[in-house]
Amino acid sequence: MSRYPHLPAALLGLLEAGPWEGTPTELYIALEPYRVEPWPANPVSLSLWLKHHAEAHGIQVEAHHTGERRVLRLARVANGLKGASEPEHSGTIPPNTAAFWSFPTWGALREGLPEVFDAHPSEMTFTLAYRYPNWQSARVVKRFFLESEAAEDSLRYPQVCEVRIYPGEVDIATVWPMENRIEYAEL
Repeated sequence: MSRYPHLPAALLGLLEAGPWEGTPTELYIALEPYRVEPWPANPVSLSLWLKHHAEAHGIQVEAHHTGERRVLRLARVANGLKGASEPEHSGTIPPNTAAFWSFPTWGALREGLPEVFDAHPSEMTFTLAYRYPNWQSARVVKRFFLESEAAEDSLRYPQVCEVRIYPGEVDIATVWPMENRIEYAEL
């Protein structure tokens, strides 16, 4: 378990608008609105956490020096830092090496689902996860039912902040941590 259990959700919240770039101190300040104790004591401890734990939480980090300062570039793994061109549909299509597919709306998920299936032709189960500002839900769905289950959930929960599809069965508490998560049994 991470020493800072609320930090991954805070970082992912910050990255909802897209990749972020700045110094560790600027990042520490930018995360202040998301702060929930326990929290890194300073920018150095934040940087160390990023170095050792960010990737496991779906956050890509690049660090470089400009000669005067250290600069960090962060993005959700699904959004990526390289090749940030326009997606083929209104969702976020990750590179094939990404751990999950991220969509801002249910409509974007419906548009992108054929690409998800094309990228994972032999995968028979997927984890469907979605997040509201204060809670999230996740469940394992058989490939055949994924489209209909997503359509049903879109009617029940129309105003999601993000919808994710993970190939296979994943532990959402680990890969997309948040309090107040509701889990359902496999269908």
